[in-house]
Amino acid sequence: MVAGEPGAEVVATALSEAIMSSVNLVECMTKLIQRGGRPDQVERLLRGLDVPIEPWTEALAWESRDLCALAWTKGLSVGDRACLTLARARRRVALTADRSWATLGLNVRVALIREGR
Repeated sequence: MVAGEPGAEVVATALSEAIMSSVNLVECMTKLIQRGGRPDQVERLLRGLDVPIEPWTEALAWESRDLCALAWTKGLSVGDRACLTLARARRRVALTADRSWATLGLNVRVALIREGR
């Protein structure tokens, strides 16, 4: 969305209903800074999205325990599993560009932000 990537319009449309875990906030910051963003600019950008940030609590950590094996069987990062866990716990849709999420067989609604990947 930030760099005008495919799927940005889908994400922009979903922002008014979006939530994000604090784990995924760190992941977003990291990627943007890695791509050359200055930390102060990245903070302004992400805060400007006005997306509520949900703390990664002990309860959410335990809620994610059944997703742990996906780290080594499907290559899902901690950020991926945090997103899926929060979506499941809050009965929300997890947005992703990773087509494999739709085939994980989890009790989580997943929506792809772009086709053909």
